[in-house]
Amino acid sequence: MREPTVVLAHSFRGWAQELHFFLMDHGGAIVRGYVMSPDDALSEAYDVFMVDDTTSYLNHRLVSSLRGRGVRVIGIYDPLEADGSGKQLLMDLGVDEALPSSTPPPEVLQVIVRLAGPFLDDDPELAGLIEQIGGRRPAVLGAGAPEPPAGSTAGRVIAVAAAAGGAGATEVAIALAGRIRDHGIATALVDADEQAPAIAQRLGIPLHPNVRTAVDVLHHGSGELDAALTRYSAAGLDVLCGLPNPRDWYELRAGEVAEVIVELSRSGRSVVANVGPRVDDLPQLGGPPRFAVTRAAIGLSDAVVLVGTATPVGARRVVDWLADARDLVAGTPVHLVVNHYPGGTFAVGELEAELRRTLTPRSVTVAPHDKRVLRAAWNGEPVAKGPFLRAMTKLAATVAPGGGVGG
Repeated sequence: MREPTVVLAHSFRGWAQELHFFLMDHGGAIVRGYVMSPDDALSEAYDVFMVDDTTSYLNHRLVSSLRGRGVRVIGIYDPLEADGSGKQLLMDLGVDEALPSSTPPPEVLQVIVRLAGPFLDDDPELAGLIEQIGGRRPAVLGAGAPEPPAGSTAGRVIAVAAAAGGAGATEVAIALAGRIRDHGIATALVDADEQAPAIAQRLGIPLHPNVRTAVDVLHHGSGELDAALTRYSAAGLDVLCGLPNPRDWYELRAGEVAEVIVELSRSGRSVVANVGPRVDDLPQLGGPPRFAVTRAAIGLSDAVVLVGTATPVGARRVVDWLADARDLVAGTPVHLVVNHYPGGTFAVGELEAELRRTLTPRSVTVAPHDKRVLRAAWNGEPVAKGPFLRAMTKLAATVAPGGGVGG
């Protein structure tokens, strides 16, 4: 089932923009746009109309017409008015709900969902999203959420992150998506790395369409979402490319990218999202916002694959990343990939045992150094069968039950 759709009357008060940004960042409802006339308000189908008591064209006839079409009307008034005339006007006009302009966005969203209909009863994912607005899942690393049963891979979102740049998360994401697709499950590979997007360049496919195209489709109805995907025939994958220049990510809101990922998963695809290595939230520390796309993608994922390197420094960076992302991955299974393992005297079994003891991830996959990976990167093709691909087959079987194949 879809999320409720909302149309906003243009307002000089701050509630409209605040609500719009909140819904873009957190989801729960979709703002279809702003209107400036009654004709615009009546021109398309949607679920909820929100309007100020001072809007010039607001009258009983408009409210009746909207309600006759099945649209619910929420009126907004100034709570500082001593005589309460604004609220009374709205009630006299027959709106479904009158809210003060100071109502926090989470509470407004609850009213929208209640008025719009039984979306939550039919959409557990949306229900969970609304539930999370007021709180977090239990803060337990990789231990709070059971793996889904076999055969339920389609529709899942798997985030693949590197503990630091150069760990090989992009190669892991591409190979993991390919292993899931080889099992007959439609799979979308999304480049949500706002720091160093590289999937299009790695696969030798065009930079357009890309994430911006997909956002425009969802927010402006400019075509079909599938048209924003590029088919990578060599692996049978649908690829959503990142932005050509990392600086352009600042023009997109994290909530917009999150909506795209969720919509792709609702189409029945398994979604593998390659995200950036940094997750620190500087606004909480008084700094400028950044890395919000990565945090949003990780926050909505069903599983997180963290890629580190088989060195002491690589292990230290894995520990640091898990500390920074603790709130983001609370209750979400975290699967650790130790990449570029050189072999040698330290046995793989001992390495896995130490990592499990120290970090308690849901699983550990050791990916040996494999010259086929570098060769594939130069040629813009999938990695050939060998030690690396066997490790990714193991990872796919663990992260996405039913998605592992032989190889």
